Amino acid sequence: MQFLFLFSCQSDEELQRQSNSKYEGDYIGSYEGNDKGEFSFKITDAGNIVGDLKYNNSTTNEEFLGYVQSTGTLSANTRSGFVFNGQITNFDNSTGKWTKNSESGTLSGTFRLQKK
Repeated sequence: MQFLFLFSCQSDEELQRQSNSKYEGDYIGSYEGNDKGEFSFKITDAGNIVGDLKYNNSTTNEEFLGYVQSTGTLSANTRSGFVFNGQITNFDNSTGKWTKNSESGTLSGTFRLQKK
């Protein structure tokens, strides 16, 4: 029998600050670099990120999950290994960096996002 335990890294204080996240809403964005595509996601009132990542020139979508802190620091990833880290500084145009480990090495690039 196997068990899976998940632990949250958010402090109780951080969770209280996020009870009505100022970042709540729908977002769209794109990423480029060694790979490129688009993503869309929703930030809940608790700061959770839930959405989809779409590979460029493909109909393949992948679940995009993460968290945005009360300071606007964003961290999200996908099952295939994309990791997105950035800062929401402006609802019209915020940026960050992404990485993904692959068989041929580490892919990387930048992303842009905006609130719908």
